[in-house]
Amino acid sequence: MTPALEDLWISALEIERLSGLEVSDHILNGFLWGAYRLPIWSPRRLLVVVTTESLVLGLMLIFATPLGLGFSRGSTSDHAVLAWIGAISLSLWIIRQVRMWFKAQHLRSFMRLLDEVDHYHQVLQAVDLFEQLSGAEQMQPMLMEALHKARESLIAGLMTEKILRQNHGLLSRRQALLDNIEQNLMTLQSIELQHQAQNYSDILNQAVDISIRVQDEVNKLSHLESSR
Repeated sequence: MTPALEDLWISALEIERLSGLEVSDHILNGFLWGAYRLPIWSPRRLLVVVTTESLVLGLMLIFATPLGLGFSRGSTSDHAVLAWIGAISLSLWIIRQVRMWFKAQHLRSFMRLLDEVDHYHQVLQAVDLFEQLSGAEQMQPMLMEALHKARESLIAGLMTEKILRQNHGLLSRRQALLDNIEQNLMTLQSIELQHQAQNYSDILNQAVDISIRVQDEVNKLSHLESSR
């Protein structure tokens, strides 16, 4: 990938800085008490879930063993000891699942924004491939501007989501970010109209679609928080 496109990439560290959350491809905010990115039914993500849950259940069995031995002290039955260990482990696992479910619901908007970041990265990779195949030595300034505006919209969306999640009272900052997303969308739509007949019109369409979905998601989240 060219240096110009690499500069437009939104790294995991930058996302973590903007959101205040630990981020990976499959788990948010740590594997023990965090939340899985939704949906979990894709083959790679499902494999991560199964592997992680097996590891967590093993750790809970280790943690529950001394507690089970303590609760079953005085009992001569091995079944009673195993029953206590199993009950404690299962209880801890259920508590974790309930907590993760609530955490996932709380982070649904953030997860949808992460999906848009993934889509944006796919667009960057498509642009890189397009430029390689066309043999262009320098990327079209208009295309760079469109990608830059899409990136700005995503950054503003992530920042707005964090503000709404953590600081409900920062109305002026929230409105400034919403205005920035709207202005970026208007710029992208203007670029799209001017270059509909070009070979990269599909890339422009995708950049506009990303900004529209970011704007919709942030507006929906903003209205939800305002109604509380």
